[in-house]
Amino acid sequence: MMRHGFGLNTNLFETNVLNLAVVVGIVVTVVGDAFRTLLDQRKKIVLSTLQEADQKAREAQQRLEEAQKSVETARLRAQEIRTQAIQVAEQESSMIQQQLQNDLQRLQERGQKAVKLEYQRTIQRVTQQIATLALTTAESKLLTILGSQDPNSSKQKDLNEMHVRETLCQLKRGLALSYRLD
Repeated sequence: MMRHGFGLNTNLFETNVLNLAVVVGIVVTVVGDAFRTLLDQRKKIVLSTLQEADQKAREAQQRLEEAQKSVETARLRAQEIRTQAIQVAEQESSMIQQQLQNDLQRLQERGQKAVKLEYQRTIQRVTQQIATLALTTAESKLLTILGSQDPNSSKQKDLNEMHVRETLCQLKRGLALSYRLD
């Protein structure tokens, strides 16, 4: 029999279900809000972390692309430098070869001039020796011819000999001077 009013229910089964319902209701209300708040905070943290990770991934991708562009630019610049270095080396080599050819040509010309000069000096010395020998021979023959003339004209003979010697001496001096000037 049920009584209406407030009282103590001693029936365990009925009171446990009722108490359990009240406790579950309170727990769901109080704990549910806290749990929802906790889940919302956790969701915000996870979303924020994902956004940060996504942003960092985009930045890393952008830095990677920039680095790849820099590497490509550096590779192209290195290739240009290599090409320029080869061209400069070829130009330098060509210039050095041309300079060596010019130097060799100059040395050959100097050598030929030195040979010609020595040849001319040798011819000049031989010519001088021949001229000196010819003058000496001419002097000797003139003096012999003059000595074989009339023995009575000794004064004339001495004058002729002196004149011949002076003339030949002047010729020898002039010849020696002309060879020194050449």
